[in-house]
Amino acid sequence: MSTRVLLPRTQPLTTWTISAVTRLNVSGAAMPAGVSDEQRVDTRALVSMSFERTATGALRGSGQVDSFTVRSSIADSPTPAPLTAAAPSRVSLLLIDAFIDTSSLRVVARPPLANECDRSEVSAMQLARELLVRVPDGVGEGAQWRDSTVTLVCRSGVPLTVYTITHSTLATVSRETLVVRREMTTRLEGKGGSAFRAFDLVGTGSGSQRLEIAARTGILETLQGSSTLTMQLTERIPPGTPRSQQVLQRVELRAERQR
Repeated sequence: MSTRVLLPRTQPLTTWTISAVTRLNVSGAAMPAGVSDEQRVDTRALVSMSFERTATGALRGSGQVDSFTVRSSIADSPTPAPLTAAAPSRVSLLLIDAFIDTSSLRVVARPPLANECDRSEVSAMQLARELLVRVPDGVGEGAQWRDSTVTLVCRSGVPLTVYTITHSTLATVSRETLVVRREMTTRLEGKGGSAFRAFDLVGTGSGSQRLEIAARTGILETLQGSSTLTMQLTERIPPGTPRSQQVLQRVELRAERQR
């Protein structure tokens, strides 16, 4: 008989180091002079959170993001491309609240930000989101479950709606460790600009992650993942032949619990 998982209802304050390497390739409309069509952004943070867990695996918690840093080739460009504008490079300390269930995945600042568009705090919260893992009670090795979330974000001044479907599989169960594999598909859309320059933005992507979770405590020990997102920006105004720009974004993600 396969072992059924029943994780503790509370998770003590835990700290992780999490980092992401994002590579951006831009094609289409002519790039401004001095801007490379290949750009790289490295982000890193210390994230600390504690949680309460329900029988469905939903998590509600709070904590902080500390020492968030960005190293970006975009910041060295005199005129960044519309989809790749660099945010300020450092957040010293950010208090957060976090929640995940089958249809919602949220990390918000405490107190809330007045404007989340192109803020470095939002990039810090996006790293923290990756650490939220839902494992329902009673699942056994080979079990699968599905989450579907809708998130509102803002990128380069463009409000975006992001639809994400996550398929999770409990790949391995042992006395010490649970191995969860996540496969994600993403779709995004938005409109932005002004009366003189307006554009549409759409995108699709996919990704995969491997997570190791301590079987006794339910604490995430390690995370490794990668994802690809293709975004297409098309100008609607001024009228005439639409100009378009495509950005291919590839992300490598790593997280590890600090002891």
